[in-house]
Amino acid sequence: MSQMMSYAMQLAHMLHGQTSPNPSVGCVIVKQGRIIGFGAHRFAGGPHAEVEALRMAGEAARGADLYVTLEPCNHHGKTPPCTEAILQAGIKRVFVATEDKHAIVAGSGIKRLQDAGLEVEVGLLRHEAEALYTEFWKTIERKRPTVTVKIAQTMNGIAATGEQRWITSEEARENGRALRGRHDAILVGSETVLIDDPALTLRAASGIEPIRVIVDRRGRVPETAQVFHEGKNPTYWLTSVPRVSHDQVTVLVGEYETPEAILKRLYEQDIRSVLIEGGPTIQAAFLEADLVDRLEVYQAPSIFEGNAWNSQHDIEDRFQIDQIETVGPDLHLTYIRKEETTCSPD
Repeated sequence: MSQMMSYAMQLAHMLHGQTSPNPSVGCVIVKQGRIIGFGAHRFAGGPHAEVEALRMAGEAARGADLYVTLEPCNHHGKTPPCTEAILQAGIKRVFVATEDKHAIVAGSGIKRLQDAGLEVEVGLLRHEAEALYTEFWKTIERKRPTVTVKIAQTMNGIAATGEQRWITSEEARENGRALRGRHDAILVGSETVLIDDPALTLRAASGIEPIRVIVDRRGRVPETAQVFHEGKNPTYWLTSVPRVSHDQVTVLVGEYETPEAILKRLYEQDIRSVLIEGGPTIQAAFLEADLVDRLEVYQAPSIFEGNAWNSQHDIEDRFQIDQIETVGPDLHLTYIRKEETTCSPD
């Protein structure tokens, strides 16, 4: 049984970060020890994992077991309830890795199946499932995107500038670009665009191109900037100065004086995860506002002269090391917030 749920979990992980604002879900249908259908939720608004798996299984699904990484939905959204599809297909038993803590589901899917007479077992690979969905639940609870800050620095804490553009190796830069594909949006400030003129695309890295967010309160970024022309990913221009947009640019006019205001506007745009690649000023603003959930630090084996990145933000008090790895000649450190909260339905 656990092996079948493990297959479903692999499907969910494959699509992680590509289904926002929905969670990624995997599903496997088994009959007489053989997989007869499998599926994953591939994009928001598309068929859910259970529906994809049932389509593959066809009539053979009658009397089969269904393994799914998250509680089936029991409401009408962009798609019909998965519970009804499961019942109509004649599934005999359902194995659910974890309940959905989103208030719109919150046990109703499991109850609907049980009330219809199906045998439902909950908790198979629960730990792995909760690790996958905790970020999704926290986002709903906080009503803001989760925030990751990416930092590239030397051993003495010097960050890249326009003059010292590349500090880390190509391997580390490629690894950092892959981070973009796991977030809904990349966020930088106007200073970064004015100094570096980045395109903010995945380049060779695989994954869905994230939305580019430019925080430009005073409208200083020229319309010739690469973020407005290069790549296929859209750009959101956050400014208080209305400007004419290009085809792939959305101008979001407003007062963005605080990180809270920025995240509120992005949440309203269905952005659920943000990677901050801006300079130390915008990074410090989000850290000081206590709105950072994860730090991704790439440290090169070198020492530069200059001003060290300002680390006086109680990093040790608020974050703990989650992972350390070498990427080429560089060191990649991942920090996560120490406090862990669960999402309570509102």
